[in-house]
Amino acid sequence: MTARHQMSVTREQVKFFLGLGLMIAFFYVSMLRQQQIVGYEYAILVSVTLAMLVFDYLKVSQFLAVTKENEEVHGSHDVAIQAALKEVLKSPLLVKLLRTELLTLYYAFFAKFERSGVVCEHMQFSYARSSNAHDVFLFVALSQLPFLPFIHAFLEYKKGPGIAWVITLVTLWSVIWFLAQVEAAKFRPIEVSDEHLKYRYGLSWEAEVPLSKIKLARCIAAAESFNGDDLFMGPIGSTRNVLLEFDTPIQFRGPYLQKRSERKAAISLDNPSGFLSQLEARGIATDPKRANTGRTK
Repeated sequence: MTARHQMSVTREQVKFFLGLGLMIAFFYVSMLRQQQIVGYEYAILVSVTLAMLVFDYLKVSQFLAVTKENEEVHGSHDVAIQAALKEVLKSPLLVKLLRTELLTLYYAFFAKFERSGVVCEHMQFSYARSSNAHDVFLFVALSQLPFLPFIHAFLEYKKGPGIAWVITLVTLWSVIWFLAQVEAAKFRPIEVSDEHLKYRYGLSWEAEVPLSKIKLARCIAAAESFNGDDLFMGPIGSTRNVLLEFDTPIQFRGPYLQKRSERKAAISLDNPSGFLSQLEARGIATDPKRANTGRTK
């Protein structure tokens, strides 16, 4: 890790935790003004919050350092991230529960200092452009953030600071999550090996698909439309340009322990023709007329 890279990451850490501390301070001032916390309760809350901030800072610092070390060992950024999660959190249960939150913070604030995730054009396929993640983020941010202070003030006046802060925090987290999607789309490409297709879409969905289960892979015509109830569809806003059909239902895993199994998937790729060529080279039918013949040798 270069000194310049380390300085950029450290600066971003300081900005992040200063912003978090400032928001917590506003929360306490708001609650005190309404006399909803007083005396010893205030002291306990401040102590707990400071302890949590120190703990979070140390864990985030450790996570960033371990990720960088693992990337030098494994070469793959995504493999390094997964290994760092296990090493820092220790418990498999904590990894399962906190994975989405940690990755969201990492991709939203720190991944921008790393190099691109696509390193092998024949095995890794980007969807950063076709996902339209940047445009979706701008839409979400511009439709919510300018009005958030007024909504917060109105809710605090009408319903009290508790409800106001719940709405504010949920809104801010949604914006941060969509920001994380922008970077995650760059660093988590779809991968094709001789045996598996590793599907990813940012931090939203992923699946490990055996190539032997793919019956057909083809481009989606511009005039085609699909019912989201009978197939897996890439998240809203993405340009779905490749359709995959499976022999048996494939399980797709989403954030916060979401799961769904489908026999078809409409996904997004920046280079659909290159992706289909690689699947065809591995014996996957890309012509509907050949779909019933199974995987070719």
